[in-house]
Amino acid sequence: MKTKISAAAILLASTSLSFAADMAVKAPMVAPAAVWSWTGFYIGGHAGAGWGTTETTLTAITGAPAIPGGIALTQNSKSGFLGGGQAGYNWQSGWAIFGVQGDIAGMDVKGTSPCLGIGPSCTAKSDWLATVTGRVGGVVADRTLVYVKGGAAWMHTDHNFSVPAGFGRGGGTSVSSSSTSWGWLLGLGAEYALSPNWSAFIEYNYIEFDKKNIALDVSAFAGAPAIANIDVKNKLSVAKVGVNYKFGGPAVGWY
Repeated sequence: MKTKISAAAILLASTSLSFAADMAVKAPMVAPAAVWSWTGFYIGGHAGAGWGTTETTLTAITGAPAIPGGIALTQNSKSGFLGGGQAGYNWQSGWAIFGVQGDIAGMDVKGTSPCLGIGPSCTAKSDWLATVTGRVGGVVADRTLVYVKGGAAWMHTDHNFSVPAGFGRGGGTSVSSSSTSWGWLLGLGAEYALSPNWSAFIEYNYIEFDKKNIALDVSAFAGAPAIANIDVKNKLSVAKVGVNYKFGGPAVGWY
């Protein structure tokens, strides 16, 4: 009888140990893991550099004969820094991303060159840039978005014509005017998801602006009331880096 009881006890003990071992090897439930999604509104900031040219052509002077085809004054190379913010919305469908974005930046992109290759100088200084663009891209390497973009741009530029002291009539005098030009933009970039809400990007844009006409009061140089009409054409390249914060929580899944 004792033998039977001992055997039963051994069997029960071994069964309990086997059950406990099975429980020990089962995978425990883990916390939900965040799954990144690019869909949503975002806002952010950027900084970078701009460089390009400002071409100016004298087309007419009041009281003077017409200038057929105009006279090229200068092609001014300019460069400098910029910084600002952006906001937009992305929509993700599988690996594809579609979005719209608006940017505005203050800038100090300027340059000075001789006008007509002689003493007077022509200076162009661009102080702000705004863009509205559409973006199309795709997700690669899990968290990286590679995209192209295109749209419209507006830039404000101050133009200055200066004659140094001792250089003919009106020496030591300068006159200025400003323009806000509209143009088209093409760009490309890459953005990396640092977390479900934060991302960092690097981007290059090429912008070409329409021709704009400005008027400069050159009476001091002409010795009589005179207005010079000048065509201005800007081209600009921009390289920038920045960060974005996406609103809304991430998608969540159990792993």
